[in-house]
Amino acid sequence: MLHPTVFNTSQICHQLGVRHAVMSPGSRNAPLTISFARHEGIKKYIIPDERSAGFVALGIAQETKKPVVLCCTSGSALLNYAPAIAEAFYREIPLIVLSADRPPELIDQRDGQTIRQFEALKNHVKGSFNLPLVSTEVEAKSYSEMLIKALQEATTLPLGPVHINVPFKEPFYPEAGQALEFEKVEMEELSDSSISRELNTDLTSYKKVLILVGQKDPDQELEVQLKSISELVPVLRSPLNNLQVGIQHVDGFISNQKELQPDLLITTGLSVLSKKLKQYLRSQLPNAHFHFDPSGIEVDTFQSSPRLIKESLSSFLKRHSFDHADSNYLKEWKAAEVKARQALDTFNLQETFSESKAAFQVLETLPDDSTLHLSNSMPVRYADLFGVKNTIQTYCNRGTSGIDGCTSTTIGTSMVSDRMNVLLTGDLAFLYDRNAFFHNYPLPNLRVIVLNNQGGGIFRLIDGPANLPELEEYFETRHNRTAEYICTESGLEYEKVSNEEALVSSLKSFYEPSQHGKVLEIFTDPETNQRVYKELKKLLNEQIEN
Repeated sequence: MLHPTVFNTSQICHQLGVRHAVMSPGSRNAPLTISFARHEGIKKYIIPDERSAGFVALGIAQETKKPVVLCCTSGSALLNYAPAIAEAFYREIPLIVLSADRPPELIDQRDGQTIRQFEALKNHVKGSFNLPLVSTEVEAKSYSEMLIKALQEATTLPLGPVHINVPFKEPFYPEAGQALEFEKVEMEELSDSSISRELNTDLTSYKKVLILVGQKDPDQELEVQLKSISELVPVLRSPLNNLQVGIQHVDGFISNQKELQPDLLITTGLSVLSKKLKQYLRSQLPNAHFHFDPSGIEVDTFQSSPRLIKESLSSFLKRHSFDHADSNYLKEWKAAEVKARQALDTFNLQETFSESKAAFQVLETLPDDSTLHLSNSMPVRYADLFGVKNTIQTYCNRGTSGIDGCTSTTIGTSMVSDRMNVLLTGDLAFLYDRNAFFHNYPLPNLRVIVLNNQGGGIFRLIDGPANLPELEEYFETRHNRTAEYICTESGLEYEKVSNEEALVSSLKSFYEPSQHGKVLEIFTDPETNQRVYKELKKLLNEQIEN
């Protein structure tokens, strides 16, 4: 029979903020599946492929800002969550993994669909919890208490995923006529024991102040503060920090300019995309570095021994003025930005069609108030270099920077968003995550743009592999596959282009309403892409040096 305490699992999750659950079919997780299926306050999504399911849940959580449940059967199913859980861990996104398991006495006894599940994800979760088999009142009480503890762990700073392993003995399906009802569970409010360490120090000795925001969701309060401050000190803007003010195209002009070195570096947010910017700040170290993070996670990205301040940057900015800042320092940054933009505008006028130019045009024509999703490899780098419009919200899996779940993450966000969701991706990332479409949910607000260069074209554009004889076979993995047949079997509208005129024409109608998702595949020549990208870099360097 299905024990009432186990049936109440979804109720406890709901009480602690869960409104969405991504389920993968199985037998051993039937008690959990039934619990969530019958809870009207939680929306369910059935995604058969657990690897894709993990990223779908990630996409839902990043959009709703609420914890999302992942539920799977026993055995290797759990291990397929690992890439998405690692991404959630480094992005501080609360995913609740509920893995059904065999009873303890069957582990390592060559029983079917049985592995060592407890702590299987321990390196990339905030906590691992092994719930008891429930047959007595004491075990039932322990089950509920551990479940509550796990959920509270996921939803306290720093946010992050947890793994809850739930063993079941047969029989675990409900008996015929068994009455099952949800019961509200009394639980203590979790107190915040964190200590806010506000920074109270005199900043007037720092004349060259640089503000750098890493990957971050839109933050209206911070935006308001930075709008006025950006007129006094340079604030660096990239698609991943979702700022609407600041200096863009940094990767296009930063090199070794001594005049851009800060006295004081102020940072907040998660990872910084630009490798050139990270290398610059490591070589041109500031006199002081203050990093603001309410979660209190210590990192030293720039090897600058930052002082960690456990409060929000917006709170700090409300209390401090930068009227003392050197205005010439801001002018230096702005001048560099203007030169980079001029080079990019000149590049866009050239006639040769390439992946770089296609990406430029796609980013320039995104619909206002849409959400842009960027796959890793070149798409996110193009967006960082070219920039995006103020009205665009941007997501990217930069926690671990893998290509494996970019499409699934986008689909997860599309499921809970009213905005147009546009994924700019490469052919390998799209083909790798083709099971993202293995479900029965219509996605009328989904648009996918595939940059198809017949392989891993990034390896032609970065130092190292581009000149090796092994390039095509071992790095690019050249192929002749397209997205067309995936779209046909998945019920997606498909269009392909291979020149600028066709691309411009297609983009005019691509975002028009439809009952189905749409895919636009842009074919480019890898050798041409390599040559044009080098010309773009040369143009940027020449402009900066003038």
